[in-house]
Amino acid sequence: MTGKLTSIEGIAVPLLWDNVDTDALVPAAPHKRINGGGRDRLREVLFHEFRFDPAGQPKPDFVLNDVQFQGAPILLAGENFGCGSSREVAVWALLDYGFRAVIAKSFAEIFEQNAYKNHLLPARLDAATHARIVSALSRSRPPQMSIDLVARRIAIDGQAIGSFSADEMGLEMIVQGVDEFALTAQYVSDIVATQRRLIEAYPWLGG
Repeated sequence: MTGKLTSIEGIAVPLLWDNVDTDALVPAAPHKRINGGGRDRLREVLFHEFRFDPAGQPKPDFVLNDVQFQGAPILLAGENFGCGSSREVAVWALLDYGFRAVIAKSFAEIFEQNAYKNHLLPARLDAATHARIVSALSRSRPPQMSIDLVARRIAIDGQAIGSFSADEMGLEMIVQGVDEFALTAQYVSDIVATQRRLIEAYPWLGG
């Protein structure tokens, strides 16, 4: 579990594919071959079949192998990112590689839940904001992007470019650096007070 996270800054990797499934993110065969299916060295298997040729050499035309995007904390994708089987390891691999946020038009539901649970920001964009970011990332020099998780705003090279949407509870877990149980515990007194008010108004509920 990571600490509090209120902002993310750095360059973004443009991987403008739709329907990136969890098998593309973490292929089962390389994952098992490299570390027996555990959590070690997961960065090595992320997008393995796209990053490496059959001899294990990096493919020069794949964006993650472009030196200008090394160390990028943000991944820009298309629609329905993280679809397919419910592999939490896909989120682990993205985090192990160094990503703290994936911004896309939409996410597969289970992937999105796993992302919040592991404090990887899945930021949903409307079509207009997505198009503006794609245009900005098409420059010859990768621009600096900043994501304000509290304000839910995105800026590029210091200029506001739009907002993103996110699940309220999931985003709060990332911002506060807590899990579902710790977040819920903060509202126990409110929950108890609500229960008491309901029982006072409807006594038969207490029976």
